[in-house]
Amino acid sequence: MNKLTLPDSRYALTKQVMVNSYHSDLNGKLAIPSIFAFFQEIAWEHATQNGFGFNDLKLHNSFWVLSRIHIEIEKLPKWTDGVTLTTWPSGIEGPFALRDFVFSNETGETLIKATSSWLIVDATLRRPKRPDTYKSTMPIYTDIRATQTNAPKIIVSQGQAIAETQHKVGVCDLDVNGHINNVKYTEWALNLMPHREYKENPICCIDVNYLAEGFYGDSCLHQLERINSNCLMANITRVEDNKTLALISINQKNAH
Repeated sequence: MNKLTLPDSRYALTKQVMVNSYHSDLNGKLAIPSIFAFFQEIAWEHATQNGFGFNDLKLHNSFWVLSRIHIEIEKLPKWTDGVTLTTWPSGIEGPFALRDFVFSNETGETLIKATSSWLIVDATLRRPKRPDTYKSTMPIYTDIRATQTNAPKIIVSQGQAIAETQHKVGVCDLDVNGHINNVKYTEWALNLMPHREYKENPICCIDVNYLAEGFYGDSCLHQLERINSNCLMANITRVEDNKTLALISINQKNAH
């Protein structure tokens, strides 16, 4: 594992966190959805410290939406492990505000690294707004990036369907903005994986594109396709209008 030089406290927020039992998966390691939850929480906290958090945007009838995320996993920490989580705003790309994340162990070795692309959305119009208004308060640091590229647009490719299920969105699927919490999409995608495959073939990379909002009462179709021996693709679609809400690309080590 490599050690990544990280921005200092002028630009980044660093926290010590523990992998508790409710963060863990069937292998006793940090569950992939828990990674998303940790990222969401520290992003909110850092944005709030710098004047562009949830309440700051709410004053302007706006809110943050995660649009894309790319996660590279070197090694998952285990249940009861203490790890360091660092995040910083890493740039502006068109309408996107970029934010990077790194999990590292007690010796500073990088365990997980990620980059994400966020949109500011008008709460009434449900349309994106450019982040320029808040750019001056963002401690943007572009000299260090967690990953080599920004979170990509997922290109849909036809694979072999291996699993499908349908789910009606309930209250526990929603976040404070009233739409499906971003963590849920990844959770739904992983739940389609065969038990043995998930247990024996570690995930090394996951990409998610959030394409539209889903709401309480929506019927969501979850479909999983095998693209090749190392890659799976999940598509979360709203049944009522056949609109794709999210695409999830899952790459594994040692797939067979």
